[in-house]
Amino acid sequence: MQGVNVFENGIGYLHKCLSLYTSGTGYFVMYLIAVLIILIKGGKRDRQLFIPAAAVLLVTVYNPFVPLILDRIFDVSSEYYRLFWIAPVIILVPYAATLVIDSAPAKGGRTATLILVLAMFVLGGNFVYAKGIDVADNIYKIPDELIETADIIHADSGTQYAKVFYEYEYNMEIRQYDPKILLCIDREEYIYAMNYSYTDEMLKDEDRPTNVILAALVRNQKIDGDDFTKALDKTGTSYIVLTKGHPKAAFVKGEGLYEIGRTDTHVIYKYDLKEPQEYSLVDYSDAEHRFSYRRLK
Repeated sequence: MQGVNVFENGIGYLHKCLSLYTSGTGYFVMYLIAVLIILIKGGKRDRQLFIPAAAVLLVTVYNPFVPLILDRIFDVSSEYYRLFWIAPVIILVPYAATLVIDSAPAKGGRTATLILVLAMFVLGGNFVYAKGIDVADNIYKIPDELIETADIIHADSGTQYAKVFYEYEYNMEIRQYDPKILLCIDREEYIYAMNYSYTDEMLKDEDRPTNVILAALVRNQKIDGDDFTKALDKTGTSYIVLTKGHPKAAFVKGEGLYEIGRTDTHVIYKYDLKEPQEYSLVDYSDAEHRFSYRRLK
């Protein structure tokens, strides 16, 4: 989960992830209550289905010491919260709530129980419109400015595909809109850069020129200008889109990049590659799927 890592949070890492993932820990508390309800009011089949899974989850995924142990072997900071998706929490909580409502007295008691349960759901989370209603700028549900930057780049490039460095939010969102914008940095590289600095050894890695670009433009580390432009050439990156006032704007212009356009809050810079590249996507239209009907025959 971007911005959260085990090293900084220690035993509080799990609580931090839960708070971000569920907008608080209220729903997780409901899960613990639901497990108790299944133990007390659930039938034999209910306990067979839910209790073993809950026991496993509580000693693994929801054990605050597990991330600390795993992080010594794997880098779990950016992936651990994905385990929450496979946990049967969302299924068990409403199921247990239904059991409670059904077991309440039919006259008056069931209505009161229903109101109490609904109140728990409401108070256990955050109102989705607490900060107002966000109206999308367009049918693509991405900022209009992002579309403007893509249009400026395509108009300038004269080629079907262009490789671009975007800052984090735009880097994540442009993938939803324009597949002809090829990203210099992938998602995992960017998340790593937001959490960790780059060592001299990492910056000298010939196989990872993106390390240099990220160190300069994300970590704001001091990078040799020649190393920066070499990284742009190796990755084939012709365009860099930065927010106005970016601390590395002067550095970028000092290394020969020049402005080709701007929006209200962003500036688009171009770098003339020493060896311009023509990109094309792999055509899989005639490829035979390994699980195709023909193979099964």
